[in-house]
Parts: sequence; structure tokens; C-alpha cells
Amino acid sequence: MQTVSIISSLVASVLLLFSVLFVLIKDWRDQVNRIYSMVTLSAFGLLFTMFLTYAYPDAIDLTVVNRITQLSTVLTFAWMFCMSFVFPKRERAFPYGYIFLMMLPAFVIAGIAVGTDWNISRAYIENKVLVREFRFFYTVYAVVTFLYISVAVAKFVINYLKTKVAIYRLQMRYVFIGTTVSMLIAAVFSIIMPRFFNYSELYVLGPSIASFIAVGSFFYSVISYQMMDITTAIHKTVMYTIISTLIFLPIFGILWAYDARRESLIAVHPMLVAGSLVGVFLFFSVYVQPQVDRIFKRRQYEFENVINNFIIDVEKIRDFRQLVQRTVDILVDSLFLKNAVFFLFSNETRRYDPLYRRGEEFEAEPVDRNSPLVRWFVRNQEVLYLDRVYTDDRSFGEMREEFAGFFLKNRARLVMPMYHGRRMLGLLCLGDKDSLAGYKPDELVTLQNFQRECNVHLSNALTYEEAMREELVNRTVELSSNIMARSVPENLPNLIGVKFGAFYVPKYKEGVDYFDFLRPGSQGVGVIGTDISGVGITSALNSVVLRSAFQSCVEDAPSAYSVMQKLNRILYDYSEGRAGFITAYYFYYDIKTMRLIYSNAGFPPLDIYRIEKNDFDSLDTEGIPLGYDPEASYGMGRTNLLRGDIGMLYSKALINTKNQRGDEYGLHRLRTVVKENRSGRPFEIANAVKKDFTDFLGLSTPESDIVFIVFKIV
Repeated sequence: MQTVSIISSLVASVLLLFSVLFVLIKDWRDQVNRIYSMVTLSAFGLLFTMFLTYAYPDAIDLTVVNRITQLSTVLTFAWMFCMSFVFPKRERAFPYGYIFLMMLPAFVIAGIAVGTDWNISRAYIENKVLVREFRFFYTVYAVVTFLYISVAVAKFVINYLKTKVAIYRLQMRYVFIGTTVSMLIAAVFSIIMPRFFNYSELYVLGPSIASFIAVGSFFYSVISYQMMDITTAIHKTVMYTIISTLIFLPIFGILWAYDARRESLIAVHPMLVAGSLVGVFLFFSVYVQPQVDRIFKRRQYEFENVINNFIIDVEKIRDFRQLVQRTVDILVDSLFLKNAVFFLFSNETRRYDPLYRRGEEFEAEPVDRNSPLVRWFVRNQEVLYLDRVYTDDRSFGEMREEFAGFFLKNRARLVMPMYHGRRMLGLLCLGDKDSLAGYKPDELVTLQNFQRECNVHLSNALTYEEAMREELVNRTVELSSNIMARSVPENLPNLIGVKFGAFYVPKYKEGVDYFDFLRPGSQGVGVIGTDISGVGITSALNSVVLRSAFQSCVEDAPSAYSVMQKLNRILYDYSEGRAGFITAYYFYYDIKTMRLIYSNAGFPPLDIYRIEKNDFDSLDTEGIPLGYDPEASYGMGRTNLLRGDIGMLYSKALINTKNQRGDEYGLHRLRTVVKENRSGRPFEIANAVKKDFTDFLGLSTPESDIVFIVFKIV
């Protein structure tokens, strides 16, 4: 047992010291790394003094060494208790003042253990067993030390249950919970059992096993989950050790042979030996080293070959959706991923919606275009790995929870942004591997290059589809333009008592929406505004039919109900109930009585600015769109107007259109412009609205054709 104790304590000491150096070299500024180093350094002091005790019992003062062991033990468990408060990592570092207060009892007990004989009055080896003479304070020391590690275990378990961050749960599962539980067991064998049961056989072995578990679990998590990029270090160390051995063995062999035959009759010229050495070095450098490197990087080369072949194969694909599917499939298959999702920006929802997924079924959540995640990718066109979110405090400290939430909800480990022109086209989210191993650094480099190449192909495919769609639209618009004359009248009515203003903004060169007037006599005027969905010949023909039907309603003009009923029946008969989405608003103004009669078929309500109350009213009858039901009934409303009242009829696209920032023009802004220009003539009000709307749009285009009619009672 003594031999086992010596070997186990020495090996554990070396491993602990290596762990301290490794963590500090990686990032000594990080608070978690600092506290973890203090835990490990204290444990090193504990195990190394145990090694000295059993290895050199006659050469050292065992009492002093054992007191140092007591000091190291209480500090190890106390630092582990502090570790439970600094991990998982916080947005702000845990106050060091609190850490000092938590460590203060341990410092006091450590000072008493080393500076007095209150704990251990004497330690010596008898029959190859360590014997210690305990004093009254040892019980206090044991209770406090045991409390430190017990509370640490409980705190880590609570942290594990509370945290939702996958990488933190993995670290806690494999490192801290396992380590603290093993330390708790070690405390039983090195503190409780010797003091209260007089059993010291496992005095060294218990802490040694705890150290093996701690170091083993730490490096297992590092290697398996790519913490600190240790895989790369191990890979390069082993690879270059083998390469160096293969190169230097022949060189040493040549030098040995030359030295052995130097005294023989067959003399070899030193220059020939030097040339042989250079030849061997060049041979291994040029031919052997690449083969060794390829053996070590076999999977990397295989992955790179798959990606390179894929890039070549998809160069001619012009179907955007097919290209997205091929991209997701090749990454899932070559990296053995559990899942992957491609999010594409939708002009309709103005967010990034899931377009294609592969692997495990789960509910992928759309991404808002104004979210911090999207804004970060707009600024940084690079692949983002989840571990960076938790380690890069400068970039993600303030918004870490939102980034982590996206990764967690969409089961993503890595996100690759895709761009089209100057805007972000979509997000390709890659999940965990089947083996639960992390993405290797070499794979991340390959994925970064893949992202750039794939981005070009996706953008080209989208550009091709947009060009084909634009060409189709231009052809249909050109044909529909030949069918239609004009979408708006050349002249607005010029009547005594009511004046008009209007403008029309087509989405393309020519539109199908229109407005028109009826003049049944000198006493009034009928006005219609329409919204005809779609682009092309069918929509243009529907527009022509609707205009012709409207002009045939002259005799029914004073009855808004009759006009709307007639238009509905004619459109239904023409289209057989398949006219598409056609909405309209009709009103008739009686100049003599100053009465407005109106009816609506799915169009936005007529807005009336009442001069008397300095506010707006909405006039609506809530009818269904035209052409669906020949028996549909359309309501009719009436209202009286006063001089100075202003009415405006507008397409829904006017208030629903969004600019480049995603803001809607909105009814409130429209009313504000009209109200500010209420003293002007109707054509001036129309010009003011058009200018404000155009300025609001910037480089954007309206969602569809826009009709705007304004009238003012004078």
C-alpha cells in the first residue's frame, strides 16, 4: 500500500501541476481560470506533501510536512467552494472582496494548522503507516473543511439545474460536479476516517483518486467539446514528434556509421556524409512528412475533398431552393450532424423564416430582422461558434443571453451567415455531431472557406431567379399595358363646391389598379378607387372589365349600393367566381345637399377630416371583395359634409409599405401630412402626401400599386 501511495501521489502531483500551467497559459486574466488554478495548486500541495511523507519518511520533518498537508487540504476545499460562485461565468466578475471573505475562515484555520500544534502535535511513520497525534482543534478543522466541500457540491448541483446553457452544463457535468463529489469522498478517507475511526490505509489513495478524476474529467471535456482548442495542441505535438523521430533516426544512423568506421581502412569523406544527411532530410521533408500529415488529418482531408467537389458540382445550379437543400444535406452527411436549418429572409413577414431543415424534428423559431443576432452578422460576416459566445466578453457580454437563446432554441452549435448584395440573405445553423464531439479547428477553417464559396453560388442563384422573374413581369406588364389604356383619368373633375387631387404610383411600369369618376349630371359626382391583386394579362383584363362596368353605372351613380352590386355581378359572371382579390370603394357626393353616400367592398375605409372637430372619421360598410359571391349584399352609408372638410381614399399598400429599415408608413403619418396641409388646395395636399411617401420609401419600392384620391369641400 505504501508503494501505491507513493506512485499515485507523485503522478497526481505532476498532473495537477500541469493542469495549473495549462489553464494559466490559456488565459490567466479570466476569473474562472484563476480560481480553478488556485484549487488545483492547493491540491498539488496536498498530494505532493503526501508523496514526500511516504517517499522520504526519514529525511524530512513529518510533522511540519503534515501540517502543510492540512493547510493545502482546507485551502483546496475552500477554493472549490469559491469556484461554485464564479462558474458559470457571469456578465460581471464575481467580487473579489466576497471571495476573500469566503476564504477568510480557511486562511485562519490554515494559519493555526501550520503555526501551532492545536491540530497535529506530532506525525511519524510506524510499521509503514502514518501516525498522527490529533489535538482538540482538529475536530473544528475537519468540520469546517467538510462543510466547505459539502456546500460546494450542493452549489454546483443547483447551478447545474438552473443553467440552460448547454456548454456550461457539459463543463459542470464532466468537471465540477464530478470533481467536487470525488473530493467529498477524498475528505472522508483523509480527514473523517483517520480522526474518528483511526483508519489511515486510504489516507493518500483517496485524494489521489480524486485528483485523477478531476484532471481526467477536465481534459476529457476539453478534448471532447473543444474547450481551449486542446485537440489541436495534442494533434500537432504527436504528429510532429513522429515526423521528427522518422527524420532524425536515419540521420543518427548515418552519423553512428560514420563514427564507427572512422578508424577503418575505408575512409568516407565528411562532405559525402553531409550530403547524405541533407538528402535524407529533404527526402523526409518532401515525401514522408506530407504522408504522415495526411494520415493524421485523414478526416480533415476527406471533409475538404467532399466540400471541394460539392463547390464544383453546384456551380451550374440555378434553382435557389435546390441549392439550399444540397448545401444543408452535404454538411449534415459529411460532418455527421444531428440537425441543420437554413433560415431565409422573407419580404412578406420581414423576418428570417425556416426554409429547409434536415435531421431531428423540432420547432425552429424565426429570427427578427432587427434582433442583435442579425445586427451582429451584418457587421461581422464570419462563422460564429457557440463557444465564442460564452468566452468573448467584449463582443457578447451584454447580449449573451439573447445569442445563447437563439442557439439553444434552434439546437445550433455553429451559425454561417449568407449574403446577397449588401443585405444578409439567410442563416445556416449547424447542430451537434452524432458523436457529441465539437467542431475541430481545421473544420472551422474549412467551413469559413465553404461559407464564402457557397455564399457566391447562393447569391448567383438568387440573382438568376430575380432576373428571370423580372423578365417575366416585364413581359406580362408590357402585354397588359397594351390591353389597358390608362390607369387614371387624364383630367380630374372641376366642380363648384368640391375640388379633387390625386396621384398614382404603380409598382411596375404600368399598373392595373385605378380610380375613375362618374358624372350623372351637374348635381353630383361618383368616385371609385380599386385594388386589383396580381400582375399580368389576367389582372389587366379584370381591370378593363371593372372600368367598363363602372362606366355603365351612370344612371345608378347616386345609389352607392346599386353601383357596388352591379360591379360585383359583372365581375362574377366574367370570371366565373375566379376574379382574384379585387377590392373597391365607391362614393357619391351630392353638391346641392352636401351629402356623401358610400359603399365599401374590402377597400380601406374613406378617411374624412372634419373641420368642425379638427379630427378624422373613418367611413366603412365592411363589404367583401368583388366577384366572389353574386348574391353578396353591400351596405350603404350616408354622412353630411361641411365646407373645409377633406376626404381621402387610398390603397392599403400606401399605409402598409415598409422602408429599408422595416418601418411602416402608417395611417397616423398619412393623417398628419393631410392635417398639416389642410389649408391647401386638394392637388397641393396630394403632392405633399406623394412627396412625403417618396421620401419615406428611399430606395425601397411600394408593395403594390398605390391609388390616392383627395377631395375638399369648398
